[in-house]
Amino acid sequence: MTVCPTGASYKRTEDGIVLVNEDRCIGCGLCAWACPYGARELDQAAGVMKKCTLCVDRIYNENLEEVDRVPACVRTCPAGARHFGDFADPDSNVSRLVAERGGMDLMPEQGTKPVNKYLPPRPKDTMEAANIPDLKPVTTEASGFLGWLDKALEKL
Repeated sequence: MTVCPTGASYKRTEDGIVLVNEDRCIGCGLCAWACPYGARELDQAAGVMKKCTLCVDRIYNENLEEVDRVPACVRTCPAGARHFGDFADPDSNVSRLVAERGGMDLMPEQGTKPVNKYLPPRPKDTMEAANIPDLKPVTTEASGFLGWLDKALEKL
């Protein structure tokens, strides 16, 4: 963030979320070059840098029910692979998950102190206990155009 010549990229002190002030951004791309996570992209149409905001407008919106005050990616993940909460609260769901499963920072050697943690994959023997259904293919043979194309390519 210190590479931004206009100070458009900043880290909120109250929650650690990194945001981009699009009114100040000149789209030079220095933040994308310096970001070790590859989290920034240039919006060609707007001429500014963009990144995930953790849906900051949702998580603090008191007009939403508590269950909806999470980032959209967490709310809509069909596999339940994303979690959101307060690490400052040791009794929160995310704090317990990190403690139980050994959550870790991504690239800790960078010294960026990210506000998110990554959980290692669950062992396969605990997958059944979590009631995760096995995904079975709907069909094993392609039909229609793709079936025709598959058969044509087999002849080559």
